[in-house]
Amino acid sequence: MADLARRLGTALPVAALGIAAIWLSRDFPPVPGQTYGPGLFPTILGWVLTACAVGVALQPAGERTIAATPKGRVAALVYALAPAVLLLGWESIGWPLLSFALGVALLAVGRVRWWRCILGGALISVLTWVLFPMLLRVPLPRGPLPFIPY
Repeated sequence: MADLARRLGTALPVAALGIAAIWLSRDFPPVPGQTYGPGLFPTILGWVLTACAVGVALQPAGERTIAATPKGRVAALVYALAPAVLLLGWESIGWPLLSFALGVALLAVGRVRWWRCILGGALISVLTWVLFPMLLRVPLPRGPLPFIPY
């Protein structure tokens, strides 16, 4: 019973945040000349947060582990430093390469298999590039890859 209360204590605030993002983004004004408006990304993020909350709430008992090992501390340090790496390498490295490298690194410290790390990093890089610069027309730095289309 305590495990269910812990899972719900985590899942309910995340679900509330996701539902609030979906609800509030529907009132964003459309941008003339664009197929997708500014509410697209918050809506997608809201659905992802809600799905994650459902996953946490439905997680079987005994599946969760606490990262108190030295590898868990290294992973926590890598996760904490990732935003600084992103800010420092933003312009020089560019979004496609930086998001791929950070995606691979963050998945690797999460003990994901190497081929899934590479696939996940590639998916993060490609999907965010298609979503922001190509669909939403939000410019992201290309770094040393000037040939990538917007």
